[in-house]
Amino acid sequence: SKGIRTPLNLLSKDVSSLCPENWVLLSNVIHAFDSFSPLSKVQSTIEFLTNVSLDVQYSVQQAQNMFSSICQSLQLTVSSTADFRIMTTDEQFSLLKRNMGGVWTFYSMVICHQCNFLDSATSKSIMVPLYGFHSVERVRLISLRLDPDITLVKLILMILSFSSNCFAVKNDQINKRDSLLMGTFRLFGSQNVYVEIMWQYMLYRYGYFESAKRFLALIKIMLDEIELGSKIYENNQVHQDLANEIVQETAQSWITNNSESVPLWGKNCNGTQNYIDSSACH
Repeated sequence: SKGIRTPLNLLSKDVSSLCPENWVLLSNVIHAFDSFSPLSKVQSTIEFLTNVSLDVQYSVQQAQNMFSSICQSLQLTVSSTADFRIMTTDEQFSLLKRNMGGVWTFYSMVICHQCNFLDSATSKSIMVPLYGFHSVERVRLISLRLDPDITLVKLILMILSFSSNCFAVKNDQINKRDSLLMGTFRLFGSQNVYVEIMWQYMLYRYGYFESAKRFLALIKIMLDEIELGSKIYENNQVHQDLANEIVQETAQSWITNNSESVPLWGKNCNGTQNYIDSSACH
């Protein structure tokens, strides 16, 4: 539409205020999400569950497995970033435990929206036994407000991943082992970089007025999702047990297997990738 620039061109005619280093970081974030995306796996699961007559309990179990794979994908994406790598092992564990619950529910909504999972009564019926019709419908309505620019969605997910907190549920067990409890300010540097890049990218694509509207809409969606996710967590014991198990296993899996290094930004340092700075692999 009028006033909206054409897609990214990182090689020529760059009229944005993003410096080359910012373009590299933006490209790396996009590549990390794409490298570990659970989209194809989730689509296959949805297709299987909606086209075959199955026992309700089995369908619910498969849906739980699907959400577990989404959480694992998110953990791999976050742990592939340079900001995560510079943390101590205890700080990495604290960050995953602190934010994974909130960011995971947001990311699950994004993936389900991309798969059109909540667009039909058949697919929604898979989730209703687990969450109830009202909660499923609220998630669907919130997801319809997501920005169509998936780059913005990926950036807001990265911002949330390095936030001081993005879940409105008190968890004393996390606080007892929170290595970032007295050093939350250390997250601000990472978060501020991603916020600045997102804003400059929006100015480049949409101009100031449209960027302000989109940024406000993203924040509102984020707050609505955090509120809904927190209410579901507190009022749905099945979901609470599932969320606790998934987040605990995901965080513990990283700590146990972090010697098996996840590629930085999800790329092979011996290969090539357009717009990715190979010097970042070290």
